[in-house]
Amino acid sequence: MKSYKFLLLSAFMFSTVSFAQGMQVLDDHSLQQIDGQAGVDLKLELRLNHTNDYKFDTTVCTSTQLEYCHLAIAFSNRYDDGSLDTYDAAGIRQPSTTGKKQWIVLKGLEGTILMDKLALDGADVTFKNKSNVSTVRAAIKLGFDENFPIKIRNFGFQSLAIETDTGANESGPGYLKADKYCSTGTVAGGNCSLVGNTFDGFNPETNVGRERGFLGLKMDGNLVLTGSMKFFSCLDHARC
Repeated sequence: MKSYKFLLLSAFMFSTVSFAQGMQVLDDHSLQQIDGQAGVDLKLELRLNHTNDYKFDTTVCTSTQLEYCHLAIAFSNRYDDGSLDTYDAAGIRQPSTTGKKQWIVLKGLEGTILMDKLALDGADVTFKNKSNVSTVRAAIKLGFDENFPIKIRNFGFQSLAIETDTGANESGPGYLKADKYCSTGTVAGGNCSLVGNTFDGFNPETNVGRERGFLGLKMDGNLVLTGSMKFFSCLDHARC
């Protein structure tokens, strides 16, 4: 434990001196001449819209503001109507500003991912460069231990939908639409805005009608990984 504390103290002193004198750029050869001690084992936790017992957090995603627990993806130049698009002299499409953007929206996004052990270390990678010469490159190494599986708890989304803005230039953004099925599944009015004949119109996690969509996903389990991944600069690599 004493050597570990000394390592941290040395790293802090080195950082202080480096900032005082100005940071210097090190090439790969210089980095390879630096020797380090043992790496670091990290414990990581990703928690998204979840309580400590892995349930949908209704204090964050309240029943009246579920639209702020969405994840939306829009593709470039993808609109509901391209009839007014034009093309420049080079034949490149110029999308019209009158188009309404379309979104793939994941509604009710939630989940927890626990990584009890992620080994962070340094390593050397040897490969043939573009001139077919063996090259050694310093790399960041991430290692996984099969005795410490990645824990996935209630990870996914409640419904998926394709939504369209109500106006051009992201006016009335589709990713904020929060239309719901009726909580009774058959009767419109009161606690929902649209009629929906669905057997699971009521969402017990939010205590209101389920957000409209055509797909849901939930994952629970342990993911066992073994081995390691190495990350290094792609300069002069055959695939660069």
